Amino acid sequence: MNRIRLEGDRVTIRPLRMDEFEASWTSRLQLDPTVQPVMPERDALRARFERSGIMKDGAVDLAIEVDGRKIGEIQTYVPPGRALPAGAFEVGIGIADPPDRGKGYGTDALNALVDFGFGELRLERIELEVFDYNLRAIRSYEKAGFQTDAVLRRSRFHRGAHHDVHLMSILRDDWAAMPRKRSWDLAEA
Repeated sequence: MNRIRLEGDRVTIRPLRMDEFEASWTSRLQLDPTVQPVMPERDALRARFERSGIMKDGAVDLAIEVDGRKIGEIQTYVPPGRALPAGAFEVGIGIADPPDRGKGYGTDALNALVDFGFGELRLERIELEVFDYNLRAIRSYEKAGFQTDAVLRRSRFHRGAHHDVHLMSILRDDWAAMPRKRSWDLAEA
């Protein structure tokens, strides 16, 4: 996994470097509550990153690039204290700068990661959680083939109000039925 490099239609996904990890902690990606409002403690993340490079306990931290410029991050992990079925992981994604949002980069990165998960890792399920107020992310996930499995009603308190959390997933069969080119087809073109 340390040599992972995935190609989407317009993005490249590669291992996150330590200097990028440090910078991302204080970047807009971490500060924008609509992107990633719940973050584990910085020291715990740093310790995990330092022990492993990019992978520890099933977590992988990756950078999203467009034309050699890092625009965001994507992570795969198994949430602590939560049992996922065999052949499954959770994914989190964020595009850092507002000018890079809404251009399809996140969907493209998610498609490449999903292709890798189902096409190379033999996964059966990939899931994520998204807050009801992050409509742009919900649309992106739906474009990538994710469906809502459950709504955890009023389970997130943010800025003085309770919000729903949507649990979304894509299964291998959903992915196989999607009429789109796979990331390996794009790389060969």
